[in-house]
Amino acid sequence: MCRIGNLPYVNRPIRIGVRDGDLSRRNAKEPRSNDVSSHTPLVSVLTPTFNQSEFLGECISSVIGQRYRNWEQIVIDDSSTDGTDDLIRRFEDPRVHFDRQPHAGILALASTYNRALRQSRGDLVAILEGDDLWSPEKLDLLVPAFNDPSVVVAYGRTGIVTGAKMTGTTIPDARFERRFGISALFNDPPGAAARAMLHIGYPFTFPCAVVIRRTALDAIGGFQAIAGLGAMDYPTFLELSLVGRFAYVDRVVAYWRRHPGSGSWSTHEPAIRSTAAFGHSFVRTHSKRLGLSPAEARAIDAAARRRVQRAAFNTGRRLLVQRRWREARDSFVRAVRSPYPPIFVGGLVGFAASVLRVDIEGLMRAAGRMSFGPERSTKR
Repeated sequence: MCRIGNLPYVNRPIRIGVRDGDLSRRNAKEPRSNDVSSHTPLVSVLTPTFNQSEFLGECISSVIGQRYRNWEQIVIDDSSTDGTDDLIRRFEDPRVHFDRQPHAGILALASTYNRALRQSRGDLVAILEGDDLWSPEKLDLLVPAFNDPSVVVAYGRTGIVTGAKMTGTTIPDARFERRFGISALFNDPPGAAARAMLHIGYPFTFPCAVVIRRTALDAIGGFQAIAGLGAMDYPTFLELSLVGRFAYVDRVVAYWRRHPGSGSWSTHEPAIRSTAAFGHSFVRTHSKRLGLSPAEARAIDAAARRRVQRAAFNTGRRLLVQRRWREARDSFVRAVRSPYPPIFVGGLVGFAASVLRVDIEGLMRAAGRMSFGPERSTKR
């Protein structure tokens, strides 16, 4: 047995419930679980994975170790090449199901989730990507919230793990509550969480910490996608916030892992641009329903532009490390257009560094900022 923080992990040999490729042929007429108002509704755990065999055993074991027992886990493998299928076949728990799909890639992640959703039977849906994991009491803590029919999402705090090391950081944190208040945490009234997410430009929780009412997810058309963005959490949680209230438990229920294989800065700036464009469209469509004043809508747009400009600066930093001087210079030109002084000054410094053909990571470390290596992860 080993541990991440206080969470034990046992890599037990397990047998899965269906053979590779058989999951899509499960009986579509198989009945769903009992009504969600029952004491133990079935929870469908959706786990997309690609080349995460180093962490996937830990992920599955954290589901098997749940104190709440009525769940199924659907692992969708995006054609991994690292022995993922062999690892999954070692699990004997019949509640763990495996499906291998043709490689779709990170930008089709919402489609992968919806594939798993179509194959699931639960009245509640939980998300757990293949390199993340749960605390043993996650479902025990969150499932009872759905006895209130107005609740569409229940979630707790997420602990951030770097590799196998706990960082001490949790999301959401006290700063979020101070800024947006309890109404945002509980999405009460509905839409309060959307206003907060639009201001910060990303969800204030991680998918691994969430359980969703199936009927609410069906009502918005399943997991939502933004063109050019792999993550489906931001558009999905925005839409869900219009459907009903959230229930928040102030406990760490899940662990989100950052590691070198979890993402790439190469898609960071386009993803931020796509997110900003989606947020602008969401505000335009729902501003009246959300009670946004023209001034608040303008503030949301300004914050989104600032995030895009900051992303341009960080892209420039990455390109300097890779000695791609001309491309870095172009990124810093985009950054210096920012009216926000730290980004403007950083853009000027970066532009000069691109001319001198040096990177600025020493300066960033001196300023207390995380330094970029050859490739820094950005899973979100």
